[in-house]
Amino acid sequence: MTRQAFEHIAHELRPRLKDIGRRFFGDEDKAEDLAQETLMRLWLLRDRIAPQADIGPLAVRMAKNLCVSEWRKQQVRQGQAVQVEFVAHCDIQRDVELKEDIDRLRQAVNQLKPAEQRLFRMRYEAEMDIGQIAAATGVGERSVSAMLSTAKRKLQEILTRKGDPQ
Repeated sequence: MTRQAFEHIAHELRPRLKDIGRRFFGDEDKAEDLAQETLMRLWLLRDRIAPQADIGPLAVRMAKNLCVSEWRKQQVRQGQAVQVEFVAHCDIQRDVELKEDIDRLRQAVNQLKPAEQRLFRMRYEAEMDIGQIAAATGVGERSVSAMLSTAKRKLQEILTRKGDPQ
């Protein structure tokens, strides 16, 4: 197909293709984009189209297929946007819950005896091992271990009490 023949056919097809896009999308800009995309694809196929062939039905089918493809892409983008929004909401909710849990744990630690608080903070905030705590406090490793165990049990009781809706 020659360039002049294609230009003639394109001039005739453009209003029909825009009308398909307008009816499908309800948007003039998207209708124009559809017409341009369809004509561009037809141009790329021009060497395979017989000179006497009626390309009107082919152009209409291509336009409708492009409409469906665009609609599917929009559905995927909307689904991804909803998913991203949901994940962001879950992340925010998780962060808020984590902060609340940390605050509850700090309040519970503050209810321990001062020696238990100090050992607990050394172990879990400063991340010291039992040997380092024993060396720093001058208390035997078994005693440190027993005091930490008692402190954890007390914390568990405090947190369980606060969690009960009594």
